[in-house]
Amino acid sequence: MQKYVRVYMTAWMLLFSVYTFAATQEQLAQQQLQQNVDAVLSVVRDKSLNEQQRISQIERYADQYLDYERISALAVGLPWRQFTAQQRRDFSAAFKNMIVRIYAHSALMGASNATVKVLPKVVNQGNNKLETFTEVVSGSNKHYTVGYQMYYSDGVFKIYNFRVNGTSLITVYRSQFDQLIQQQGIDATIAQLRDRGLGKIQTKK
Repeated sequence: MQKYVRVYMTAWMLLFSVYTFAATQEQLAQQQLQQNVDAVLSVVRDKSLNEQQRISQIERYADQYLDYERISALAVGLPWRQFTAQQRRDFSAAFKNMIVRIYAHSALMGASNATVKVLPKVVNQGNNKLETFTEVVSGSNKHYTVGYQMYYSDGVFKIYNFRVNGTSLITVYRSQFDQLIQQQGIDATIAQLRDRGLGKIQTKK
C-alpha cells in the first residue's frame, strides 16, 4: 500500500458550445496538474530545506487542492452518514495527519529521483468531474500510472481520489475503516487514527 501512496470539475444551447466548454475544462485541469507537479517536485528537490520544512511546504500547498473531507467520506463509505458534523471534521483532520505522518518520508525519498510526466489524457466523468493522469518512473525504473479524480469548484479543481495503476486510495482504506467502526465505534476509531495511525491499530478478533 505504501508504494501506491508514495508515488498515493449553465447549460449551453448549441452542441458546439458544449464541446468547447468540455475541452476548456480538460485543458484547465491538465494545466493545474502540471503546475502542481512542478511545484511539489521543486520543493522535494530543494536542498536548502530539511525534511520537515519540505513536508510542511508540500502540506500547505496540497491543502489548496485536496478535498480532505470528501476523501474521508469516500474512504469511510456508508458509515459516514452516521457521523456528526464535528466527528466528520475530526476524522478528516486525523486521516490527513495519518497520511502525512506515515507516508511523507517515503514519498519524499521516492519523488526526489523520480520522473513525473503529465499524460495527454483526460477522462470527463460528467457533473464537473474529470480524471487526469501522470506517469511516474521511479529511480529503480518502475512505472506507475497515477489517476487524479477531481471536480471543479470556485475556479479550482479539487482532488478527491488517487488511483495508482488502477488501485484506488479510498478503496484501500474502506474495508479497514468499516471494520474499525463496526467493532469500536466512531469516536474510538477517530481517537486511534489520531493517536497511532491506521497501520498500528489492532482490531478485535
